[in-house]
Amino acid sequence: MAKKLVSGIVGLMPLPLTLVTVANKNNVPDVFTASWIGVLCTDPLYIGVGIVAGSYSHELIEDNGEFTVNVMQEGFVKEMDRLGSISGRDTDKFEEVRLTPHPAKEVKAPTILEAAISIECRVQNIIRLGSHDLYIGRTLATHVDESVLDGDKINIEELRPVSYAAGSYWSIGRKLGQVGSGLG
Repeated sequence: MAKKLVSGIVGLMPLPLTLVTVANKNNVPDVFTASWIGVLCTDPLYIGVGIVAGSYSHELIEDNGEFTVNVMQEGFVKEMDRLGSISGRDTDKFEEVRLTPHPAKEVKAPTILEAAISIECRVQNIIRLGSHDLYIGRTLATHVDESVLDGDKINIEELRPVSYAAGSYWSIGRKLGQVGSGLG
């Protein structure tokens, strides 16, 4: 297989598409679409999110040091797309897309009532990288809608999370096998 050396292409795909919430000093919420996000450690649970330097959300997370990560289902892709193209500096984004901010248990940033999963985080570290800053948040609470649970595990077929890759939104495809099963 021939490979070509390229630049400017993100080769890690797909990326999870999430909605991240923050709040200003008066506890007015903002929400933005984030795909530069992932689990960095499981014990304790840390999540990293890359946020564009200079954005309104960047300003709010700098001020408050808290955020929530909200995993939405396929049915909310239109709202996630819209939230990625408007600024909370000028618009009440929750009202614009008709999502409901819901009080979090441990942080001032709200969760999203319609989210299947909401993860409350407090910033523990910031790494200045260039166009984005990486906010490393320690998870303080995780809320999961019972409809996507199978016992104490997430049922991905019920969750139907959205992914982002190559400028498009994707749904999760078929299951290929179980971890540790040998797949043989």
